[in-house]
Amino acid sequence: MAIEQSRTQIVQLLGDIMNSQSDLMHQSTEELTSLHADPDSTVELCLVLGNVGKLPAMRKCSGHILKNRLAQAGMWKKMTLGQQQETQLALFNALKSMSTSDDESLQTTIVRCVGLVMEHVMDVTDETAEWNNRIMNYIDELCVSPDKMAQLLGSICFKLLMKAAPNVFEKYLLRAKSIFMNALQKAKENGDLGSQATENLLAGWSLAIPLFRNHVSDQDELAATLPLIMELTHAFAYQPNPKRSYRGFDVLVKLNKHLPELVWPQLHVVINKLLGLTSDSHLSDEIRVQAIISLRSCVRHKRRHIIRLKMMDKLLMTLFHLMAVKPAVDADGEELYLMDTHESQSPLSEAAQTVLFIAAQSDTNRVAQRALRLMLPKLDQQKSALQRVAGFLFLALMAKGFTDLLADEPLRSFVAAIEKGVHDVDPMVRRSAHFTLAILAENLQPEITVMAPQVLRLFCEFLDQMTPEQRMTDHETESQTRMFCTLEIYCESLRREALQPHLAELMKRLMYTADPNHNSLSLRQLALSAIASLAKMTKDLFKPHFDEVMAIALPLAKHIDDDDEAILRTQAIQVINMLSHVDAEKFKFRAPELMDCFLEILEIEGGPLVFTLELLGALAKHVPKQVNENIEPIISGVFTAIKDGADDDKASDEERDADDLEVETDADASICAEEDSIGDGHGDQTENDGNTRSVTSDSVSTTVAPDEALLCLKQLAVHVPDAVIPYLTDAERFVAICTDSRNELSRRAAYEALSELAALHFHQGDVQEAKRQWHELMPDLVDFVETAKETANVIGVMNCITMFLKLLKSDALEGEGFSDMIISVVRRTLRRKLSCQFNIGQDTKMSVLQQCSQALYAEMQVMEAVGDLLPAFGQSMSKRQFASHFQSISNRFLKSLRQCKPTGQITPHLYFLYNLVFRCMEPLGIIAEQYYDVLCYSAVDCMMDSKPQSRKFSIDLLHWLLSHVPDTESADIIVQATSTIFIEALSASSMLSSAERELVSAVVARMMLSVDTISNENTLALLYANLPLRSEFGAYLYIVQAMRRLYEKNPNVLEPHLRETVQLLLESLEKQQMPDEKTHNRAIKLLSQIRRDHKSLYDEISKQFPEASVKLA
Repeated sequence: MAIEQSRTQIVQLLGDIMNSQSDLMHQSTEELTSLHADPDSTVELCLVLGNVGKLPAMRKCSGHILKNRLAQAGMWKKMTLGQQQETQLALFNALKSMSTSDDESLQTTIVRCVGLVMEHVMDVTDETAEWNNRIMNYIDELCVSPDKMAQLLGSICFKLLMKAAPNVFEKYLLRAKSIFMNALQKAKENGDLGSQATENLLAGWSLAIPLFRNHVSDQDELAATLPLIMELTHAFAYQPNPKRSYRGFDVLVKLNKHLPELVWPQLHVVINKLLGLTSDSHLSDEIRVQAIISLRSCVRHKRRHIIRLKMMDKLLMTLFHLMAVKPAVDADGEELYLMDTHESQSPLSEAAQTVLFIAAQSDTNRVAQRALRLMLPKLDQQKSALQRVAGFLFLALMAKGFTDLLADEPLRSFVAAIEKGVHDVDPMVRRSAHFTLAILAENLQPEITVMAPQVLRLFCEFLDQMTPEQRMTDHETESQTRMFCTLEIYCESLRREALQPHLAELMKRLMYTADPNHNSLSLRQLALSAIASLAKMTKDLFKPHFDEVMAIALPLAKHIDDDDEAILRTQAIQVINMLSHVDAEKFKFRAPELMDCFLEILEIEGGPLVFTLELLGALAKHVPKQVNENIEPIISGVFTAIKDGADDDKASDEERDADDLEVETDADASICAEEDSIGDGHGDQTENDGNTRSVTSDSVSTTVAPDEALLCLKQLAVHVPDAVIPYLTDAERFVAICTDSRNELSRRAAYEALSELAALHFHQGDVQEAKRQWHELMPDLVDFVETAKETANVIGVMNCITMFLKLLKSDALEGEGFSDMIISVVRRTLRRKLSCQFNIGQDTKMSVLQQCSQALYAEMQVMEAVGDLLPAFGQSMSKRQFASHFQSISNRFLKSLRQCKPTGQITPHLYFLYNLVFRCMEPLGIIAEQYYDVLCYSAVDCMMDSKPQSRKFSIDLLHWLLSHVPDTESADIIVQATSTIFIEALSASSMLSSAERELVSAVVARMMLSVDTISNENTLALLYANLPLRSEFGAYLYIVQAMRRLYEKNPNVLEPHLRETVQLLLESLEKQQMPDEKTHNRAIKLLSQIRRDHKSLYDEISKQFPEASVKLA
């Protein structure tokens, strides 16, 4: 009776909880959860949950309380066996009471309560454990029932129970698989695979996939479900609600993520199904997009297996056909190639992303060869224009995705394909070829630099193909902007020596494009920017074009009232800035006029414009007087530009921080599948980094960048120091603001400016202030060198450290740990561990690339900068201290050098190491002797090299060794190690020029002065074969000494060449070729000795040289 009363009260309390009065609701809830928490009350809650006669709201309320109660630890064990069985019976009935018309929250609540009890009993051995099997049997019966509503109910139970009780299903995985497969097989037999019931089953089964990771023995059972899942996915795609297919795609993605090895046995089926869905243009874009994403997931995890199955070609061709659609066009009617690859999901964008992904994940050269084999036939004229366009876009995406260097053969094929497209009969195809050229020129770096002749010719052809109508369009089009930007990027990727042979052809076209009679303002602006880029890269090699470029740039740089022409001013000024590095003499001649132009701009505009302070920095060297006379408005403009730039940077930083916070918040609020986050390869070809200003007319800023103002201040401190000194305190204050900038170039410029300002203190005699500023700057300079990304910035700041070391000497190392910090920078640089460095390798291909690629050359320049720093560091301390530091950084590469034999194959890196060791000898002093063996080896190796630079180094090195040798024994060792290669170099059959052989003659003569062992007929015969000297008369300094020493100590050796000696000396005296007075006197003394001993011979020869003979009279 008490139990019955309690149960009645529970029902009443549940009714009160649903009352709208909040006080009554809270009171009833509290009473039900605290006073009626006994097992019998729990049973009553189960009964209410399963009572279809009760309101759904009351049943849900009961289920909510019951769910929380059953989840409590120990609650189930407090029940007696009878109460447990009664609870199970009530919940089973509640499960049976479910119908498809119940709202989902009630269904979820019932299944959740059932799942909690299943968890409680799944590990027990009494009769309650059998209840779980009854639940599974019930769901199985529903799923295979002939009645469709029962099937739907069974699928709902399956999905919700899998979601509510994954721990239970982990124990019953095989049973769950059986229910799933039986139901799907039944649906397939009935032709009803695309039903709501099968969707629910698939949704539930997708939740089971992660559970199989801990059940290796059962994983084959999971793999066996995949073919049927793909059939189900395929069937869903053609239903009125095709988004049901997403369930199948989700299962596949989860399998690839958690258990990719299970996909392999069914991979052929999976790929074929996905390719079929992807290719079917009758399907919605959403379905096709999901199919492509699933394909990409398979590639991510099973790329090698796809290749082994010989399905990669089919996959790539499917992606190609997805791209063979008419591109969208802009307002000018030009194609917007792949513009939506990130902004929206479409079959085209996802296909493009997948091609990028495949290129990035594959062996670069293998996938390149595969792409070429598939695409080159599609570029034939017989194919449709859309297919040819798609072929070029496909190659562009591949190039953008490559992560390793492309080998020469596929690289040539890529460029040849573009060359073919540039001459296509269809303008749309030509534009796509130009687009692909832009992608290749930027992304295939550095290897495409070796193709400069072919690539630059294609850019020239682009300029040649522009029609008069295109040239006079009143705004720049997308293709024009892209191609001019890429031309600049590509030219700036080349070393100037690689660019020089093509400079004339490029300039001819760019000068025509800068002509106002044939081109629009926007096109002229692009041309001026490209000209500035060429002048910047080629420097003195640009001299032949100085006058013609100055002729068009200078009028534009001056103030004019025509607003249209005024937009060209900033680019014209930048062109003039670059010309300052081309021809110093001509620029100096123009400097007064340019200074007037600058002052006019400063006055009319009320301050400097963009690029004008860079111009002022260049002019300060040539017209210091004019700068001094106008220093007040100039320095005011510089300070204003620095302050405004720093304020803009600060505002940008705050805006960026806000954007970052917003992005993070959005990212936290959304769930993005890993498979959808595919990188963009190497970036878009027109993307600008933080240190680059756009050349497009719409975005040219008139604001002076802080780095420009800072570098101008640096130049003023160097060239007009007296004018800057009165403003020194303010200058330091303004510059210091920029040392915390996020912009790397601004920080570098700030450090360079502060270093020069500190040097002003030093030159003014205030050494203590210079030291104080150095001690303050030093840690920041070292940190910048180690962390900066751009090589030019690192070199600039590394040079600041070198400058301080040269200025302050030992005082520069007084700070605590300064020596260790500097040697750490040196060590990290030599090991290529700085952030701006990359391990480029030292093979032959890289050596070739270093001759063409500016990026690789710039990386080498970082090494060369540390090659300047290390000797300066050595000069700032005792020889013994430096010896310890030098040994610590050189042990590794010196050990390698000592184990090698000279080959004459001098790579840039090897040349750098030889030079580094040589330059460190002077600071080492007498301790350098322990490295003489390495120096001798370096000299021999370099003398065998084909490059004149290496041989010149070898000659200089031998002269240094012979000058610093401490004794005859050491000299003998050095000569013995090096003489053979130098004597052989005197032969006319050697690779040396006649001038080089004359320089080597001096080295050999010096060896003869040091030791007697090489003074033999063979040596003298080769030596005299290169005499008399025709150009390098300085060699007589040692040759004359060697002759005199031989004549005095070993005349028999010289006797066969006595006639040649007299004639040589007299001729040299007659022509006044002796390099100095001492050598001149030595020659006269030697001739006097010969005349005394061999008067007849002397008299015979001297008749030919009367003026020289007078000197001996």
